[in-house]
Amino acid sequence: MKKIVLFGDSLFNGFRNRRNTNLITKGLENRLSNAQVENFSKSGATTVEALDYIDQIPQDADAILIEYGTNDSSAWGISCTNYAKNLETMIAYFNTKKVIVVGPWHPNPNSDQSNFFNPETLKTNIQTAKNLAIKYHCPFIDLTKLTNNQKDMDKIYQNDGLHLTDLGNNLLLDALTPIIESKIRD
Repeated sequence: MKKIVLFGDSLFNGFRNRRNTNLITKGLENRLSNAQVENFSKSGATTVEALDYIDQIPQDADAILIEYGTNDSSAWGISCTNYAKNLETMIAYFNTKKVIVVGPWHPNPNSDQSNFFNPETLKTNIQTAKNLAIKYHCPFIDLTKLTNNQKDMDKIYQNDGLHLTDLGNNLLLDALTPIIESKIRD
């Protein structure tokens, strides 16, 4: 059985009704027939907090998905320079052949939540994650593509304007699954 590790924030925790759920963990286990998914994600965390507990992440995983940057990009986050440094430290900490880099998520542009994110900071951090994935030869998942061609953003986002609905979580699972499958086949 293959071991998959999720290492991210509330997006990987399937956050809803102000609590973490196992929606993403179980969703991946249901889609990946021969995989055990362990979720080490911390809701609300930035790369600063992630580095505090990176040594708790199992090194024997077949795939490690690093999904940080949303909270780093918020008004209460950190500088783009520190995000880049922290994310690179995280990627390099693991056997990079096992790493999948997942770019930062973004708020619903139609919600008040978007007031707490500087679009340029978010854009810079997404590009940073992509560039680091390229540098370390890791697959990159661009979460901004989840909202491409979506006419009604409110169907993807919960009322809080940041976390995902059932449809949004399914779109996330659709984006993650083929990349994980490819990684664990290698």
